[in-house]
Amino acid sequence: MNLNYWQGEKIILRAVEKRDLDDILVSRTSDDEMERMISEIPFPVSPEEEREQMAKHTKREPGEDNFFWVITDLEGKTVGFIHAWDCQPRMGTFRYAFGIQQTYRRRGYAQEAARLVLRFYFRELRYQKVTVNIYAFNEVSLRFHRRFGFTEEGRLRRMVFTNGQYYDEIHLGMTREEFDQIDPPQPIPG
Repeated sequence: MNLNYWQGEKIILRAVEKRDLDDILVSRTSDDEMERMISEIPFPVSPEEEREQMAKHTKREPGEDNFFWVITDLEGKTVGFIHAWDCQPRMGTFRYAFGIQQTYRRRGYAQEAARLVLRFYFRELRYQKVTVNIYAFNEVSLRFHRRFGFTEEGRLRRMVFTNGQYYDEIHLGMTREEFDQIDPPQPIPG
């Protein structure tokens, strides 16, 4: 049994480092589909301002469960990111989002990253529910989360205006027990 939560069969999750900032900015601004996977459509900001915002992830305060990981392949090449936020320990709920660079999609990296993060939050930090919000135009992310085992819990109509029209925001969720059905806990050898 592998007790390293941060490495899977195909990927490694690690903290953001200063050397990642330019890569993250370039991948987000050069990949239209990556931008759509992010949970909001931001007002344009300068690269310097966005770099400053991302640099905050390199200085995480101890005791916070909100976290931003860089996803790399086993050779260390950056393939994307995954972010857990809005962590409510008292309620046991959190949200997450991820983005995989276009050249690395459909290789199982997103599924493995989501699985590693959910294992940690459900089985180590004792969270009981994860929620993801996806705009209706992001059909790729909707398909991924439904196949992964998330359940649609609600739809807020006409929540974002982009490309000349309004889109719904779809809320999907998964409980710890539902996650255990698709990823059963492994006994610790003793």
